[in-house]
Amino acid sequence: MQSQLLVHQLIIENVCDKFETFEELLKSVAIRARHLIPKVTDKTYIDEVVGIAFILFALLIAVSLASYSPADPSFSTVTSNIEVQNAVGKIGAGFAEFFVQIFGVSSYLLPVFFLIIGVTQIRVKPAARNNASLITGFALMAISLATLRQIVWKSPVETTLLIAEPYNNGGMIGEIVAGFFLHYFALTGAYIIFSSLLLIGAMLAFPFSPTRSLKQGLGILRALKTGGLRAWRGHKEKKDAFEGEGALSPAQQVVAELEEAPRVNRQPEIASAPPQIATKPKQEIFDFDQEDIGDYRLPPLTLLSDPPLMTGGMSQKELIAQSHILQKKLRDFGVEGRVTQVHPGPVITMFEFAPAAGVKLNKITSLSDDLALGMRALSVRIVAPLPGKPTVGIEIPNPKREAVFLKEVLSSPAHNRISSILKLALGKDIFGNPFSTDLSKMPHLLIAGATGSGKSVGLNSMVLSILFSSTPAEVKMLMIDPKMLEFTLYDGIPHLITPVIVRPKAASAALKKMVAEMQRRYELLSEKSVRNIESYNKLAAQSEDMDLLPYIVVFIDELADLMMVASKDVEDSIARLAQMARAAGIHLVLATQRPSVDVLTGLIKANFPARIAFNVSSKTDSRTILDANGAEKLLGKGDMLYLSAGTGKLTRVHGAYIAEDEVKKVVTFIKEQSQPYYESAFSEGESSEKEYSDETSDDRDDRYEDARELVISTRQASASFLQRRMRVGYPRAARMIEMMEEDGLIGPAVGSKPREVFVRKEEGDHV
Repeated sequence: MQSQLLVHQLIIENVCDKFETFEELLKSVAIRARHLIPKVTDKTYIDEVVGIAFILFALLIAVSLASYSPADPSFSTVTSNIEVQNAVGKIGAGFAEFFVQIFGVSSYLLPVFFLIIGVTQIRVKPAARNNASLITGFALMAISLATLRQIVWKSPVETTLLIAEPYNNGGMIGEIVAGFFLHYFALTGAYIIFSSLLLIGAMLAFPFSPTRSLKQGLGILRALKTGGLRAWRGHKEKKDAFEGEGALSPAQQVVAELEEAPRVNRQPEIASAPPQIATKPKQEIFDFDQEDIGDYRLPPLTLLSDPPLMTGGMSQKELIAQSHILQKKLRDFGVEGRVTQVHPGPVITMFEFAPAAGVKLNKITSLSDDLALGMRALSVRIVAPLPGKPTVGIEIPNPKREAVFLKEVLSSPAHNRISSILKLALGKDIFGNPFSTDLSKMPHLLIAGATGSGKSVGLNSMVLSILFSSTPAEVKMLMIDPKMLEFTLYDGIPHLITPVIVRPKAASAALKKMVAEMQRRYELLSEKSVRNIESYNKLAAQSEDMDLLPYIVVFIDELADLMMVASKDVEDSIARLAQMARAAGIHLVLATQRPSVDVLTGLIKANFPARIAFNVSSKTDSRTILDANGAEKLLGKGDMLYLSAGTGKLTRVHGAYIAEDEVKKVVTFIKEQSQPYYESAFSEGESSEKEYSDETSDDRDDRYEDARELVISTRQASASFLQRRMRVGYPRAARMIEMMEEDGLIGPAVGSKPREVFVRKEEGDHV
């Protein structure tokens, strides 16, 4: 008790020290209270009071009209000893009688009108209100509805509505207007006039477009007919959320704060023609006879699975909330500015951020990891600046990722507009538009990506893109797959020059053969005085003595394995092909999961202007493949950056997914039509490698067993080690090390690191 008294005493003394007189204390309290109590003159407060009054008035009118009875006493009816039936009493009965007498059935629009006025007064800012349009629309609707009701009563058609007597349900207004128009326009003309005015009034009061509604209805029917309901739903939701055509109705303008919010745009939609099965476009440079192609049929898109139905992305409110959060996070790090546009896509959403004056770009780009933490995102990629704009692009992953399927891209108009038979369906861009490119214009493609980034699926999509648009007479392929996993599915298709090559030394020999083929083609071009394969094939199509030259596409799945075995030969062959093979119709597609400088040498990179980077582990790898950062921020699962040839522009693409069973269906369809015809020159390269392997296995060194036991017991494997311990020459020691590697006893050389020994001593006794 004493402690409480002491506390009160201290408080009183503190107040007395602060205020010399009691009047100063009261004045301070009044000033503080004035800020807490809303002013009656405050416009927002007055708007709320007026809005609530309108809503209450609408409720009273609705209840009065709902319980209206012609027998109730009112302004026009004087009765006594009659109990009022109206739920609002005599006042309600009087109001109901007045409105019914004047407006008839249109009186039921009055509660709706006053309710919308009230909600608008409370929720919508004054600058965003459109009361004139609302009042005009309801006036037209009331007059038209009353007149139509009166016309119906005067016509032979009899109807019964809730209201019985007053002027036959049209009210005084309906009686006067209907009489005038029936006299001058007859029944049919009056019907047409007031039906149109009723529609116009509804369009003014509740802004909507009949044309747009009709198009959406037709779009639903078309989507249901073609199985494209998923695409229609996605476009419809984004269109409703981001286009914002026309003025919002007052009842919907609760989001009028969008005046201060960032403007949300979307890329224009591609033509709304229904998806069709892709057919081979007619080539301007080819005119193959039927006997050249035979009865070969291109695989139909029905072999691929239809993509599942998926819901749309984030709503408009969610995107605006994300924009505000992004602005706040940037402000926390000392970066002022605002989000000007939002571009939603299937996988990521790009926010265009306009920095304030004086903000340096490197300050923004260095915040990618901090923004990923603040936005709770897997990763954030920053494009600074956006080409041709005074803004910075901030790409943030969507909470729910939409899958991209190869069938969508192959059936799109954007893909079919490319006339080349070497067109590649890559996926969709960040706006959700299908993205395809032409290999013949690159003319070679370099691909890099870490394990699990979607590189192998991307290669399969490229191979299938060519198979869906070309015959074996038009395009041949050379596939090199040291991992023996990806391209073996295509073994046996008629497009192959030789079976899929899996041995590195055979691959090196095949690349040398390809250089020889390039030189042979250049000799043919020189004889006919033409500059490229297109011109040569035009002449061949007009001559019976000339054979058409097919395009050749060389696919290499893992370049790093080839560089480890025969780096000099492989690098020389690839460099010569990349420098000269375009005019001869030979194109390279190289892929590696280790984009280091010893694999992607300067000589190779200089001749591959077009590149694709999937997710990589570090900025160094990103700069190695793209000469720029960014690939380390990708999301994986097909997310890629495409560097187009010539422009140096990076485009983010979400790769198309293709399942293994779909690949098998396409390969089976192709194999059933034709058998492969392998080129003898390339088959000799494969067999010679096998003969070399057999010779080396039979021609064993007489001291090989001693060398093997020494390596297993000491766990050391190097040519110099065997040279010292066994007192043999270096070439002989190096040859024995190669034999051990072929037998699987030791691993390959990895730079300056020692080779790994796979077999232990107790295991070696049984080998």
